[in-house]
Amino acid sequence: MIPSIEIPGNGESCLGDFTFDFYWQHQGSRLNPDGKVAGTSYRRVVDALKNGETVHIKGDAGSRLGSSMGVSLKRLGGTGGPLEGTGAIAVDGDAGSRMGISMLRGEIYVSGKVQPPLGNVIEVESDRSGFRKFVSITEVLLKGLKVASPNVSDGSGLVICDGVLRDTVGARNDIDKTICIQGEAGMSTGILLSSGSIDVSGRAGQNTGVLMRGGRVVIRGSCQDFTGAEMRGGEIFVEKNAGSFTCARMKGGNVYAREAKPVPPARAYMLSPSELAAVGRTLCQAPLYAMMYRRFAL
Repeated sequence: MIPSIEIPGNGESCLGDFTFDFYWQHQGSRLNPDGKVAGTSYRRVVDALKNGETVHIKGDAGSRLGSSMGVSLKRLGGTGGPLEGTGAIAVDGDAGSRMGISMLRGEIYVSGKVQPPLGNVIEVESDRSGFRKFVSITEVLLKGLKVASPNVSDGSGLVICDGVLRDTVGARNDIDKTICIQGEAGMSTGILLSSGSIDVSGRAGQNTGVLMRGGRVVIRGSCQDFTGAEMRGGEIFVEKNAGSFTCARMKGGNVYAREAKPVPPARAYMLSPSELAAVGRTLCQAPLYAMMYRRFAL
């Protein structure tokens, strides 16, 4: 029998959040890992999930449920990779926004409603009566898991067409598969991406490609600010405007866009013949229009 713990829920945020609301950034001023919800600490919830246990939340969960769930976080002494054998969260109620931000492993079950935007999660067939089941998009790519209609997964990747806005899509993906989003994407699309590609048919939120190490992100619209922030490698193609503060704290990689306001030392470059061809091919632009694009990089 799989061990489990049970806690009442009254809309508390950051339950099962492996970052403890980015503890290393605020040193516990926003969330104390040893603070308690009905007698159970946030740390105990995370430790239970790391040990493969099931956490039952009897009532509603707030925002950022299961953030970075199933990740061995480097900022907290880990490897930066997935934690295989991560347990499950079962919410007997509703879940708040940004559920499963940057999630890699484990399962989240919800009996009620889930407030958008979601995180890096997608619905699959449930094995628990009365509950919807969500798993990491990155795990779906790796293991070829079947997703719930209308979304489609196959050997080449995943097509997301349910119209639900998501943040951190493709977080930490390191395999050569494609995510196609038919519609808009939220913030931090492709965060820590190192392989594969993400193709968004509409606009994208801020921090697109943040901390990218490789792979390709294509946005067939505009992005909000901080596109390519702290980027290490890879390519970002933006059909329209990449926004302000593009390439902030960039270490490597390239952003191709018609317009952007880069942060020095990054700057705009004219495209080489091969880059003109790549922009035209990737963004379906005629050669004359491809000449209007620039490469933003160091």
